[in-house]
Amino acid sequence: MIMLRTKLLAATFAAIGTSTAQLAADLPATTGQHLLEVNDQWTTMDPSALDGMHAVRFNSDAERIAEHLHRVRQHLADNAPENISHLARSHRSALLDALETYADRGVFPMNNGVAGRSPVFIDEFGNACAVGHLMITSGDAELAERISQEMNLAYVHDIALPEVAEWATTNGFTIDELAWIQPTYDHMKHRDESLIASFQMANGDRLEVRRPASPNAAQKLRLLRKGSMGDKVLATLPMLSGVQVMEYNGHVYIAGMPPNTGSSAELYEWNGTSLVAHDPYPGRMAIGSLSVVNGTLHVLGYEQGEGEPHERYLAENGEWKTVEHAAAPLPGAIVPEQRLP
Repeated sequence: MIMLRTKLLAATFAAIGTSTAQLAADLPATTGQHLLEVNDQWTTMDPSALDGMHAVRFNSDAERIAEHLHRVRQHLADNAPENISHLARSHRSALLDALETYADRGVFPMNNGVAGRSPVFIDEFGNACAVGHLMITSGDAELAERISQEMNLAYVHDIALPEVAEWATTNGFTIDELAWIQPTYDHMKHRDESLIASFQMANGDRLEVRRPASPNAAQKLRLLRKGSMGDKVLATLPMLSGVQVMEYNGHVYIAGMPPNTGSSAELYEWNGTSLVAHDPYPGRMAIGSLSVVNGTLHVLGYEQGEGEPHERYLAENGEWKTVEHAAAPLPGAIVPEQRLP
């Protein structure tokens, strides 16, 4: 199957504050210098990426962090560890897809307490770092929250919790890989905390997903169209957490974990005139990623407390169907010759 990146890749990353980094994102420098500003693990994990001499610049630190995450994700997808189980390999693949969507969304934690650059596992607005997001997506939100409470500014290599190593093994990662994924964030003076996602449609419309306008306003997420004459609220929807957004066939799909009360729908579709609720799974599931596979919309859902992803796709008749994956042979089983690659 061919995995296509979504139209959300045209995302317009929100401008975030005033930078105090040694190398500001908008200054011309080599790609390697910019990557090292985000994470110095590049020197050991893929030093060849630091060799280029072409100067680049980024519109914002968020855009630079997204570039780092996309490059790390691609390298990890192409270089999976050999000695991992089929199940761990499946978890790893699903979480790397979720990392791609997370990077596209371009909304990252804010470092508002440490001068210079620092990791931030989960900020005060509930925005998780890349590693924290993967833990939450896999159903281990409690582990991510514990790290945030006990050591929110720690580097992965300094988080001495056996549960982190266990999580990494279960999901097919090494600690070094997680340390490479983990970005650092520059100290920011200001950020629009109501913004969840900002992206540009194929037709040129710029849309945003935002939190409620104020604590006294209706506690709904808002889908807005930006315009020169002001913003227009297109629709409101329940307060999903872990929001994923993409465009598919000219429609906007917004997915996430539904709140504990109200509708159990995990996915909402804006078709240009109205909002349509989709409930791909029974009960309440967390949506880890949205993707297009061979022209068909796919979702990966996770049940809280379980790491095994459940993949479904939107059939032509509008029904959500389960993706059946071929079972891996048991250890020691003899694979018929005609099935060998």
